[in-house]
Parts: sequence; structure tokens; C-alpha cells
Amino acid sequence: MHILIIGNSNIFKRKIYQALLSFKSFKIELASKRKVKDNYNLFKIYHSYTEALKKTNAKIIYISLVNSKHFQWTKKALEANKHVIVDKPLTLSFKNSKKLIDLAKKKNLLIQEATVFYLHNQFRTLFKKINFNKKIYINTFFHIPRLKKNNFRNNINLGGGCFNDMSTYASYIISFFLKRNKKDKIEIKRRQLIRNNLSENFVINAKTININYKGSFKFNSTYKNFLIIKNDNFIYKVKYIFSPPIDKNLIVEIINNSSKEKIIETVKNVNVFKIFFNKFNNKLKYKNYNMNYNKLLLTEHIRNEIR
Repeated sequence: MHILIIGNSNIFKRKIYQALLSFKSFKIELASKRKVKDNYNLFKIYHSYTEALKKTNAKIIYISLVNSKHFQWTKKALEANKHVIVDKPLTLSFKNSKKLIDLAKKKNLLIQEATVFYLHNQFRTLFKKINFNKKIYINTFFHIPRLKKNNFRNNINLGGGCFNDMSTYASYIISFFLKRNKKDKIEIKRRQLIRNNLSENFVINAKTININYKGSFKFNSTYKNFLIIKNDNFIYKVKYIFSPPIDKNLIVEIINNSSKEKIIETVKNVNVFKIFFNKFNNKLKYKNYNMNYNKLLLTEHIRNEIR
């Protein structure tokens, strides 16, 4: 099976390419306006995105461009009758995201946002231990240091800013932990710092009857990337929650509120992008698209609520 990557991005170089190499069935094509490394094992290289879409035999298109181009090229790929994977965020507005989901439904094509952090075994470990019928408090922190000036995430015209870059994480956390069924009613509040028309940080407060969630997301700060869950009996701490490394095991730290005893559970490292592509393949195999449309629409609804 051929897969065409549109955009020679950093995430393609660092994570996507290596994950795809583990699938013998994939022949990787790349559309890039920049010079491509000679050491890539690529089936074909295009230097025009339009030419690539016209000439490729790929059934799957992966859009890995700056945020402001996601809608345009995802729409073109769907119109070319291709299944599509898109880097987060799907688009910069709920209106455009809804258009893409509706178009995918109309053409019976699979569309998916490449958000993968929740596929790590950390989440399985937590869900096995948490009783969601009792009061729990969730805190997440994702703060990153100052980006280089020429990074597209510093450019509002390219869809940059902290909110566009990180709100998908907040949306997924809310959908997993707070929106566990249709009857769950969520109250959401957001505070945001904007400088020079660019979102620099935002804080999300969301709650249901049993769950309180606070998420802190920042650009230009000391690096933080962890989740804490508290209930009456225990505190659970997980590092690297939003960008789990694939080359080392992680831990879930569990603290007993009464005895203060600390238990460390090791969570085996996994390549979340490899799991993502495997699941995507299975959805294509069994034509299981409706559940995917609904999940994507839910996270986009939540992103729109916290916008």
C-alpha cells in the first residue's frame, strides 16, 4: 500500500518516517518543496503538492504542513478520493473541521487527526485504577521553552500560537476523562494570554458532577509535561503525558494519601505512531469509519467550546 506524505516536516523526520518503516506493506511517497535527505528510503519524491495528488497511487494521504494549510490540502485530498491523516489541529475553526468531516462521510473516506499520546500504555494503567463514579481531580501541565523565531508556531498567519498548537491536547483529555458518555454535562471555562496577536498560554477549567479538571498550557516557559490525578485515597502522577518518548520505559507514581507510601509502576515504552498507523489500517480493512467521525467531531466540538 502506498502512503503519500505532503510536507517534509520535523515530525515526519523525527517520528512518522520511522514508524512507517516498520510496516513492510507501506511504500512511502513524499511531496516536499524542500530538499529531501538522500538517506530516506522513499518510493517516490514529488516537488509539487498538486502534482503529487494528481499522480500518486497512494490510498492514504498524510498532511504534515503548517496549521493554516490543513483545511486546504485535506479538502483537496478528500476530493481526490483519498483517505486522510492530518497533523493536529485538524483545522483552525470548527466550521472548517465540520466541512471536512461531512465531506469524508459523503465520500465514505476515513479522516483522522494524528493525535497519538493517548495510545500509550500510561492511559491503560490509569483507566484500570481510577473509579470515575467517585470524586477525582485532574491537573495537566504542558509548558515548553521559547521557540526559535522562525518556527511557524510563532506566526499567527501560519496558524501558530499556544492555543492552536495545544488545545487539541486539552480537548482529548476532556473527552477521555470527563465526556465518557452523552449524558455527561461539562462546564468549561478558559483564560488566555495573548501578546502581539499570538496566544502565548491558556488555562482550561472543566468539571462534571464527579470530575474537576485544570489544564495549563504555555509557550516560552520552563519545560513541564505531566498529569496528576487525585482522589480520596491516592495521587497518581505520570510524566511525559502529551509526548511520550518511544525509546524508554515510563512510570506511574502512586502515593497513598493516608500512609504516604509511594509505589512506582513501570510502563513499557511503545511507539505510539506505530500503534496509530496499525489502528488506521484496521479501520480501513473493516471500513469502520462512523465511530471515527463521531470521535473526531466530539473533540472538535470541545475545542470549539474552549476557543
